[in-house]
Amino acid sequence: MTIPCYYINLDRSPERDASFRAECARVGIEPTRIAAVDGRTIDAAEQTRLSALKSGRLGLGPGEMACYLSHRKVWAMIVEGQDKWAFVAEDDIHFSADAGVFFTDTSWLPGADIDIVKAETARQRVRLSPRLHAAAHGHDMRLLQSYHGGTAGYFVSRTGAARLLELTANVCDALDHVMFHEWIGVVDKLSILQLDPALCIQDYLVAKPAGRIGFTSTLDTDRAASSADAGLKKRPKGLALIKREISRPFRRLWASLRALADNVSGVAVVKQIPIRDI
Repeated sequence: MTIPCYYINLDRSPERDASFRAECARVGIEPTRIAAVDGRTIDAAEQTRLSALKSGRLGLGPGEMACYLSHRKVWAMIVEGQDKWAFVAEDDIHFSADAGVFFTDTSWLPGADIDIVKAETARQRVRLSPRLHAAAHGHDMRLLQSYHGGTAGYFVSRTGAARLLELTANVCDALDHVMFHEWIGVVDKLSILQLDPALCIQDYLVAKPAGRIGFTSTLDTDRAASSADAGLKKRPKGLALIKREISRPFRRLWASLRALADNVSGVAVVKQIPIRDI
């Protein structure tokens, strides 16, 4: 038995399609393409409906709406299918060299108490449970206890997909916030494990350190534009900007000290999730 891999790809992005298929071939994964909802084709009535579901704390443009609808499309397919677990991917990721075994060996899969296993890293500091939930093929799995951005690669159970469809029916925001940020109110109703080291990472996180352009994120532009239109996240000016810049190193130091204290005391594992051999 294998775990199906569904990847979301826009019809107008054949270069991403080719890149993702090449990645899968490299690590021995057989993917199934799911045509993404295109933000350019979402009509005004649907945009109005989805806008009514946003929190108001984030901008919500057509690109974010399309991402939300695309993932819900895949969740519905999983619920309607027979597989107990599936992998949902976006088309701009790189896999670790050992990722393939997680698709051909199902013995590592968690029990019915887990909804999602997050397989990617956004290279940000996250908080994990101190208790090791399980380990497989040299990767630890702990409960994710803080926000970890990105929806580019995650395993989801059939039950978890059904739960996601229900929990997001009346919530529409940036999908990684909806799925993984506590202030939305969805993540506290889910049980999520984090794979450590991660199995995948988005191209922009690899390209920039390597000095190449890589695939650009259309959502970053969409978020910035929609936030500006809504009057959100305006860059501070004058004294507010000076205050922010002066306080930045102190806030970073405090976060580092708090993470160190949590790690030393054993109340949590606080770290940046690594990825190896991509």
